[in-house]
Amino acid sequence: MATSRASAGPKGRRLFMIAATTAIAACGDGGPSGPPGGATFSQVKEVLSIDCQGCHEAGSGHVFNLGMDSAQLAQSGVVDPTSPDQSLIVLKPTLGVPHGGGLISGYTQEDRQLVENWVALLPASTGQVLTAIEVGSGTSNPTPSIDGSPDAAWYYTVPTTYPISGGWAESKAVKLDAAYDDTYLYLKVVWGDDKASERRQPWVKQPDGTWKVLPAKTPLPQDGSHWSDYMGSRLNEEDASRFNYEDKLAIMWNTYGPSTVAGFDQSGCSVTCHDPGKGGLPGTTYYYGDQNQAAKKYISVEGEMADLWHWKLVRNNQHAKMDDQYVRYWVPGSGGEDEGGRASDEGTSGYGGNPAGPGGYPTYRGPSAVPPYYIFDNQKIALTDQEALLFAPGTEIANMITSGPTGPRADIDAKAIYSAATQFWTLEIRRKLVTGDPNDVQFDDLSREYSFGVAVFDNAQIEHSYMSIVGKLTFKP
Repeated sequence: MATSRASAGPKGRRLFMIAATTAIAACGDGGPSGPPGGATFSQVKEVLSIDCQGCHEAGSGHVFNLGMDSAQLAQSGVVDPTSPDQSLIVLKPTLGVPHGGGLISGYTQEDRQLVENWVALLPASTGQVLTAIEVGSGTSNPTPSIDGSPDAAWYYTVPTTYPISGGWAESKAVKLDAAYDDTYLYLKVVWGDDKASERRQPWVKQPDGTWKVLPAKTPLPQDGSHWSDYMGSRLNEEDASRFNYEDKLAIMWNTYGPSTVAGFDQSGCSVTCHDPGKGGLPGTTYYYGDQNQAAKKYISVEGEMADLWHWKLVRNNQHAKMDDQYVRYWVPGSGGEDEGGRASDEGTSGYGGNPAGPGGYPTYRGPSAVPPYYIFDNQKIALTDQEALLFAPGTEIANMITSGPTGPRADIDAKAIYSAATQFWTLEIRRKLVTGDPNDVQFDDLSREYSFGVAVFDNAQIEHSYMSIVGKLTFKP
């Protein structure tokens, strides 16, 4: 097979050389060690030079171009060492994702395997910088639609992957893309999850005919214990006998000017985490008996403030919104200990619990059975005594009534879709570059970096997995 390809020209000769190199290495002549099928950058560059010429020449302006050296290609965002077969440089030529150049028929299975083998040898990137490209009017790049579904706009962006840890999220990383136009910042966030968690503390009819609301987690952690104590080594966060909450994601931003949070640009959102059990340093102490002794988010310097964008599957997603909140100065023992320093922008949340009626059962039901585990406020139906009596034990009724946020609290548009096939969430976000709200980060200087951190809550109230490094958003002119 190698011989027949050799007569076809340079690409055939390359394949023959690769086969020979692999065979020699397999004989143990002291050549490079590594996994079978390893590849060199020179081999990869020869493949790409043949398959990608014409569109991706050096200086073409594409995210990937043939003038890149190995380091530039490794840092370009089109390769993914954690999942080589999901690298854009592998998927685009085969139309695994849309490609402006169409299907590259010369990009053979051998070519693809060679590139994947090289990508697999790269160190996993923990690149800090997320670059937003310009879209919309005056550019050739379309504007994203905020619906969580595949969007042509993101084919032109370069994703940045950030590792996350510390909580019980399934995912070990989040992947972000960014874009902007004259008015808005757009973000796409992708993370792994083995299941969409939407069974948020429903009402459940008991065998004795009574009704009760399921707790977010059971048993309740002991006061003074830590997340790691509670999670243990075999925690299954999707165990419905123990956990009944929702998936969430949060992005925290430093603000700039008089409210800038000292240390955020160096350490990220961890500077807002304070644990009394650790002398106010970051920690994860539970203390339900006295929330003043529990780990909380707050700012320890008066006047400083961090912007907090908080997406909640059951409470926000059906309204295509993300809760606009912030983290402020707070002192334990000063009141408001349930929230600590976390507060919300002006306006209403647009959600609330389904209260118990005089009979001890939920006041309302939805127009249909669960799921969903929310009831639109304009569709709620008063539950009658007769209905409550006739429902069979085990019947569940949603415990969240929603209408969507209002006022500045509704400044952020967001919609997520979960793919059971790939086990990934895709969340699309849009917010005005400049809102004028003093509690918001203002993206009013496109020449500077904006620091942020991301946290994933996998069926968790507070036990989030978070970025251990600070992210930096930049705007590409």
